[in-house]
Amino acid sequence: MTGLDKILNHIEEDAKSSADKLIEDARHQAEAILAEAEKTSAEQAEASKAAASAAARDIEAKGRSAAQMQKKRRLLAVRQELIGSIIEKAHQSLHTLDDGPYFELLARMLDQFVLEGTGEIRLSARDLDRLPRDFQRTISAAAGKKGGTLTLSHTPCDIDGGFLLVYGGVEENCSFDAIFSAAQERLQDLLHTFLFSDPA
Repeated sequence: MTGLDKILNHIEEDAKSSADKLIEDARHQAEAILAEAEKTSAEQAEASKAAASAAARDIEAKGRSAAQMQKKRRLLAVRQELIGSIIEKAHQSLHTLDDGPYFELLARMLDQFVLEGTGEIRLSARDLDRLPRDFQRTISAAAGKKGGTLTLSHTPCDIDGGFLLVYGGVEENCSFDAIFSAAQERLQDLLHTFLFSDPA
């Protein structure tokens, strides 16, 4: 082997050795990069899984909360409907009272609503037609308790039960419709307390 061949052979071996070392280093670097990528990917997957799990819990909690709110709204609507129905039935029951109990109720209402002074009471056409004979005495007695006088008008008024009181041109509507309308909120509160409060 000539000197040149030896030099070339030596250069070739050095080049092969350097190439093998570079390949080995590159393989180690690739493995390290791959291991780091797998680790990062696993961490990201775990973080994504945790985030998805947290989001799912949040969605579930919001869904449960929304369902509870909807249930409460439905329950409130049913309660309001029930209370409204009870109030309406009570209101309508006044219109179906027999004459005796009906005019006894009007007498109690007179005791409550009549004022001092001179006034007039007006009834519906239906009530004027079925008026008890002694009802003028009942009217006068109720007014007398307050130091006033009250006369019965024979001109019917446009109400459906109850009466109108007129003092000096000022009309006080004591019809069932007006009384129920004025007391609607208070009646609803009383019924709600009675029907839905927990007994202590």
